[in-house]
Amino acid sequence: MKTITEQTEGSIKITFLTIREQIGEDMYKLLEQEAETEVALAMKFELIDKYRQERYYNRRQLLTHFLEYFKVFQDKELQFTPIDVMNILFEAKLLFATQSEHEYEQRRGGGRFFEEPPFCFLWEEKEKSIEEVIKDHLHRIEYTLIERTLATVIRDFNTHPDMGDVVVFFKNLFEKIKLPFEFHSIENLPEKNIEEDSGYHEHQTEKALISFKITGSRSYVYFYAGAQLRTFLNMLRVAGFVYHAQIDFGMWKVEMIAPSTPYFLSTNEIGGVFSWEEDKKKPWEKIPDGCLFLSFGYRGLTTLFLDNRTFSGIEKFFLDNMIIFDKLKNPWDRNGINDIASSLDILSSATQIPDLGAKILQIYCCLEHLFVPKDIKKDNIKYIIGAINALRPDLIPWFTKLYKIRCDYAHKGYVQRDDKILSLVFESVNNTLVLLTSKLKQS
Repeated sequence: MKTITEQTEGSIKITFLTIREQIGEDMYKLLEQEAETEVALAMKFELIDKYRQERYYNRRQLLTHFLEYFKVFQDKELQFTPIDVMNILFEAKLLFATQSEHEYEQRRGGGRFFEEPPFCFLWEEKEKSIEEVIKDHLHRIEYTLIERTLATVIRDFNTHPDMGDVVVFFKNLFEKIKLPFEFHSIENLPEKNIEEDSGYHEHQTEKALISFKITGSRSYVYFYAGAQLRTFLNMLRVAGFVYHAQIDFGMWKVEMIAPSTPYFLSTNEIGGVFSWEEDKKKPWEKIPDGCLFLSFGYRGLTTLFLDNRTFSGIEKFFLDNMIIFDKLKNPWDRNGINDIASSLDILSSATQIPDLGAKILQIYCCLEHLFVPKDIKKDNIKYIIGAINALRPDLIPWFTKLYKIRCDYAHKGYVQRDDKILSLVFESVNNTLVLLTSKLKQS
């Protein structure tokens, strides 16, 4: 609970701020307008379909719409989200707008299984005034600010039993980067029955979880920890690509199955559902995808190796690029949305696409994304060269080689694999990330 300490005539006075005071009156009014819009949509919703079956309203997905609001809440160091406040306002206003409890359940969307007390409204509360109901439920948000652990399943990686303990490696890595990540192998998974967990599959090479622990409301932890996990996994793929142990062209089977969505450890949830529709989302909306396969071109897919051959390189990679996590203290500011999430999404994809030419094209597109102003349609290379000269002029010879291969791919339609080309691809992924971090340091 936020407090204000005031010194008056030698005494100290502590004032506890209400939720409404914490977010500010202007923000409260904006969220109230959004809630009223949602109520209007819910009230227009047809409750019976053409087959005379009951229907339940689905609320809008508001993360993208609320990005700027999320940023403001995080800047204020609040551990709940605009969606928490808006949902309470929506529920309260809908409660007083509906004529029966059953109608209310249909228009609110039904389903209370995972809902916490602030967001569970009882029909009997209509005996109070709407102002009392809203104030009471907003106050209850404070009681949802507890420590939670969000985890995502990772798979498609290999470890060598005689070449280092992957659990010890991740433990040491997380201590060095000083962030509340945890790695859970199948043996040390806390308070979970793996046999019942739908996020696991018997045919996976290895089974584990990466988790992130933080205090906050359910939606706050889901979105904040999700951003951190997504960033970590994208960086792990890139690190495992740049500092690869070996290349096995098609020797290791990679299971092309949907990732499971992240879920909270130590709860009644068994596991995340599977999602095939992440390509419908923007980079900062996507779930932390724990599929750790890598591609080295020429239709070769392989699993990521995690052992003594890669440990030092991956650790160096994370320590060299810690500014990315520094900038993600507020995942919803300009750096997180425009540069970090989008660029890592492109680079992560480039490590996994089989065709070498497509890898090079994606790397080049990432450079365009970072350095070419919006609405510029020609002479893009001039902006990229100008940015490289300003940030890291020593990388100009590398970019010249990359651009030549990119043009060859555009004209010929293919890039023929050899050691020289493979080396350029590894170097290009790394150098693009170097330019991203250089840009972040100047922002």
